[in-house]
Amino acid sequence: MWYYFIRQKKAVTALLFLVTLVVLSIGNSVIYDGEIRRVSLLFDENGTVSAAPFAPSAKFLLGTDRKGYDLLHLIIEGAKWTIGAGLLITFMRILIGLLLGITLAKFKKPLFQSFESFFDSFSVIPMTMISYFVLQHALTFSNGTTPEPFYLRVGFQMMILIIFAVPTITFYLGNEIKLLLHEEFVRSAKILGGRYPHLLRKHIAPHLNPILIILFLQQFIQVLVILIHLGVLQVFFGGTIVFHGGDIDSVTHEWTGLLGMYYPSFMSHPWIPLVPILFFTLTIIACTFILSGLERAYLFSKQKSFRDQTTPIEVIPAAPSFSFVK
Repeated sequence: MWYYFIRQKKAVTALLFLVTLVVLSIGNSVIYDGEIRRVSLLFDENGTVSAAPFAPSAKFLLGTDRKGYDLLHLIIEGAKWTIGAGLLITFMRILIGLLLGITLAKFKKPLFQSFESFFDSFSVIPMTMISYFVLQHALTFSNGTTPEPFYLRVGFQMMILIIFAVPTITFYLGNEIKLLLHEEFVRSAKILGGRYPHLLRKHIAPHLNPILIILFLQQFIQVLVILIHLGVLQVFFGGTIVFHGGDIDSVTHEWTGLLGMYYPSFMSHPWIPLVPILFFTLTIIACTFILSGLERAYLFSKQKSFRDQTTPIEVIPAAPSFSFVK
């Protein structure tokens, strides 16, 4: 599968784009201690003073915000939080859903369907609105007050975003495992004495792994979309600081916080909110390219495996017989 994936230029380029963003973000924290370039005033050749925000130019490739912070530098600094949090939330969703799906796949069909019909309502719950009402008071605090520790706020937000998606993933993976358990090669192994852990490890896992990778990317895109919605609703990852007068700020400079803070500037200084929107869009497009590449690679690998299994056996013609007549 990976052999076919690396031959697809769009998918590989998209993967390199995401990796580059995360590496630069981590490097900024390690080398510059997370400091953001800031220029509040600029003097031109004639001594004329101009104040922030500055439009995109050779000096500021993506411009600055109203406080003079370089938007490109802010995007790089916040990449590790946005992409990293999305990856961690997605990983926990898949892990918990897989463990529960493995357990549910052992249930008899009537009991499995009863659980599935009960939790099926979770697939139609508007996750953004539920998450907003649960997280709004937990993550928003006024400047000058002492909020809950950062790790508790982040842990609570991640827990909420994980829990609401687990039922849907659980029953999807449970159904996939059930289908694989009814395949002929799995039933044959079971008749020969293979127990459930052995069947999972040796027979089901090789067929389930590509499905998990594709599901992982689908869930990652969904997590990013939910974070965007929460950012527009001013619920930022890690916490929202509210100042006197209604101004808000993000604790971590992650992209959803930038989007929520800069959205009101869309009419006066459109480049400011467009920068986080652009990078969110590029990240989602990159994930879509990677997902499409993985799906094609999985399809090619299955077709090759099928062709190998159905290769006709070469028939060797029998040697001619001779009869000797006296």
